[in-house]
Amino acid sequence: MVKLSIVSALMFGTSSLPALSFSHPTKVFSDEYVTQTVDWISQEGIQCEQSAHTMCDTTHVEFNDGAHDPARVDSRQTVLVLDSGMDLASVLRYRSRIKAHYSYDVSSQTFVESNPSVAISKLGKKLLTELDQFQYTDFNTQQQKPGFLASAWLRDLALAYGAAAPADTADHVTGVTHFSHGSKVLGYLAQHNPKAEFVLIDTASFLPLLQHKSLVCDKDHDALSSYMQTAASSLRTDVIDEHGVEYVNYSGGFTRSHVQQAWLRNECSGNLSDSRAQKLLESLKPVYQTLFESPNTLGIQSGKRDASNNADALDVIEYVNRIRVQPYTTETFDTNVSVYGDSGWQHVFDKFKSEFDGNQSIDMYVNFGYGRVNFFQRNQTPKMTSDMFGMQYAPDWALLSSSWAAPVVTSHAINTQSKVYEVNPHAVFSPNLLKNQLISYNCYNYGGYYSWSLYQFIRNGSNQCRIQDPLKHRSDELNRLGYLAQ
Repeated sequence: MVKLSIVSALMFGTSSLPALSFSHPTKVFSDEYVTQTVDWISQEGIQCEQSAHTMCDTTHVEFNDGAHDPARVDSRQTVLVLDSGMDLASVLRYRSRIKAHYSYDVSSQTFVESNPSVAISKLGKKLLTELDQFQYTDFNTQQQKPGFLASAWLRDLALAYGAAAPADTADHVTGVTHFSHGSKVLGYLAQHNPKAEFVLIDTASFLPLLQHKSLVCDKDHDALSSYMQTAASSLRTDVIDEHGVEYVNYSGGFTRSHVQQAWLRNECSGNLSDSRAQKLLESLKPVYQTLFESPNTLGIQSGKRDASNNADALDVIEYVNRIRVQPYTTETFDTNVSVYGDSGWQHVFDKFKSEFDGNQSIDMYVNFGYGRVNFFQRNQTPKMTSDMFGMQYAPDWALLSSSWAAPVVTSHAINTQSKVYEVNPHAVFSPNLLKNQLISYNCYNYGGYYSWSLYQFIRNGSNQCRIQDPLKHRSDELNRLGYLAQ
């Protein structure tokens, strides 16, 4: 059912888009590769569900089988992604752009390099490796150059591959689908930032409230905090500083409800009061401080509506280098919001007030431009998505979630900083300056729309320009570098 829904959504979404005239110089080489590969699959008669073929055999691929390729990336666009289910993307599809993959080691309370693996058909390994390591001949120099292949160019290949090896949508050994929370987040970032490189932390390995069961059951928040201090030190030294991370994308977080759920799953005896649960939650603060107060890193995190000091203590903290994000939607309506939201936002607020309820701890709202119920109700620039293989590109069809808003804002930030480097190649990255450029304090004007709710919104945000529409302005590197027609 997952496979069918993904394919259906992407096929219908693609067919509804206006035709694009691509002008990027790599496109002609992409077309040639796709045509030749589709023909080869057909000539070989690869139909894994119908007949035996050596390309249908299962092969095991490990992260350590590949390597990071500095020639394919911009070292000033290093993104730390904290998520789960990223194995296919990190092991194969985007392997050359992954600097390191980490997991949390419970015994040492540190983040250690890990070696995830996938079991996939030989055909899948071949195609995904070729996409990742694609090269073309530069017309001017006649030299081989690394090339990025946008998923929007690869739909014919996706259809041929999907028909030839449909079982590749899941791991051949574990049966776990490759479509996941992390595949959606990392896939968006990798596609919309063609020169970005990534450092990954598997958040499925970082479950301290379950992994340090005895401390939770003993309500020993001091000991748990000490453990998290160690983890935070490792995060800073072994991950952020080691790889020169500029951006953090965290489509997750911890609240008091996670503590209470862990209490039940740990089968702790006795009762846990709200105040003690909050203390345990606050034990995780050192990790948050490292993510969102490191001096050379800008953190973008999925925000929480109606966050409170008690239930959501880590969400309400005003970390200097954190942007907490939420989506909103105007569905079919095209906004006139300026690129950094300093004009045109008042009309959006007035027309879609309910989209901004519970806004006290949200730093930026981004428009997804499609319906909350009917995903096919869209404006002219809806949020886009690619499939799990990075071979198809279409308007998104997922429920609106702050998880999906974080990579949109991370891409917006990278695009904004790239424009700074265009003007001044020697500019020094400053997360504080970038944050202030992304979110100015110029939104104190009512714009002719007077209401108590607008007054409260402005006051809650301290005049910050929180309502934005970066997708309207195609504020990402995929578009700025000309991979898609505008």
